[in-house]
Amino acid sequence: MPQQHVLETLSLPSRYEPLVERIGPEVLRLLVPPGRSTMETLEEAAAAVRSLGEGLFLPIHAPSGTGKTTLAENLTLFQGSKFTTTVSFSGEVSSAALTTAMAPLTSDLAANDTRVIPINIDHRESRPPTAEEISEIKRFLRQGVGRRALAIWPETDPGLAASMSASYRGVSGVVPLDLPVAVQGPPSDTWPALAEQTLQLANQIDSLDRLLDLTEYEPSAFRSIGDYLRQISTDFNKRRLELERATSRPVRLTILWVTETSGHGILASLTSSARFGMLDPSALLQACADSVIGQWWSGHRGLLVQTIVSLDAHVFAVSPPLSLAVIRRYGPEESQKALTDLGFNNRTPAEVSTYLRRSDLGRYVAGEQRSVAETRGNPAEDARVVFDAYAAYHGFHAGKDKKLNRAFATALQATLEADSGHPVETGCESALPFLPSLVPDVWVDSTDLAHCFELTYRKGEYLVSKNRSAIAQYCLTKLKNYARSLGWVGGDE
Repeated sequence: MPQQHVLETLSLPSRYEPLVERIGPEVLRLLVPPGRSTMETLEEAAAAVRSLGEGLFLPIHAPSGTGKTTLAENLTLFQGSKFTTTVSFSGEVSSAALTTAMAPLTSDLAANDTRVIPINIDHRESRPPTAEEISEIKRFLRQGVGRRALAIWPETDPGLAASMSASYRGVSGVVPLDLPVAVQGPPSDTWPALAEQTLQLANQIDSLDRLLDLTEYEPSAFRSIGDYLRQISTDFNKRRLELERATSRPVRLTILWVTETSGHGILASLTSSARFGMLDPSALLQACADSVIGQWWSGHRGLLVQTIVSLDAHVFAVSPPLSLAVIRRYGPEESQKALTDLGFNNRTPAEVSTYLRRSDLGRYVAGEQRSVAETRGNPAEDARVVFDAYAAYHGFHAGKDKKLNRAFATALQATLEADSGHPVETGCESALPFLPSLVPDVWVDSTDLAHCFELTYRKGEYLVSKNRSAIAQYCLTKLKNYARSLGWVGGDE
């Protein structure tokens, strides 16, 4: 199944729960301690529980988006010496149910672990506990595992928080803290960095914040970090839709380096650490900062990110076993003869398709996810030697590369048709049917997406450190050409 275009996957969650669902444990990298007064109150709460030998009911309140849930769910991160992992509770509010919810955690704690156990009752916003539930909470906090619990009840309405606090004092007597507690979120000067990091972690794409100008969002204009992120999220989604609508259907760009090099080579330093093969804008610019094309893109960094994301731009190496199999089966007559003279036997169409499917390119086209650290293996030594001889004596210049492009187009078409069972429309050195301004080396078109391929052929072990700048310049030049063809760059630039 073809891989989903990156534009369709972008998102910016503005609330804790969907953010956890999207990025999992990585959410811990986004957590910033709340305000100082809130931290001090939590310290006092932990000290009271440990000193009095009974649990504490802690109604907290703050406007929506302040970070109440984030705080309650991560007390151990902010004060690990005082609090264990939080127990998330969403059942019937009774002493028995609260005790049962805590059982799995308490059974795993060491006998000498005296930390307080937070239990977050986060499913009853705007529905304060009844008189009976208040009594159940008191009973829970004064017996068994409840004696070491901090029962947190988040609320947005300060009046309701005050009311439940008064009800609790009515049945429990004097409490060691001034309840309810007004929660302070992360300081507003930390919000822009949090927004930038959230964009990166949620989407695993570097420099994505450049699709929006985060300096336009003044934290002081928002009542909470949640409102701040929600506005950025809303605008980010509009921006994503604008980019999707820039062409009548999604366009994808893949740059292919056909060389003697084994594996990904130096391309690894120019691509994302999270999305295998996806071009990294910052790495490209660092690799050729002093070049003309590097300096031009340095002045258009936002456009560079837009172009890479809008084109889902990737780069892969094509190793000798695949390239020679393609050329020997589908290449021009003179190339086939040259390989025959070098002792490279012909491959069947099925064998060529197998080579393609097993390659980084084939796996990407098929929509397979691949880890950067995955072992790729080395091409057969005889294929490397043959490629070296072919490049030296036959070469890729004088229009020969265009004929080889057609061979790769044929190989892609044959493989895709064999896999899908349906005809696949391809082109070579011709304009896209729906975008006549764009003329890729090779294209594969479907009703959902047009995949463009730009191939370049180099002899020797080309994908090595000494050629890093040249490779980056080539990729940046291709990106600029595509941006111009799509109308994102004026013809005079």
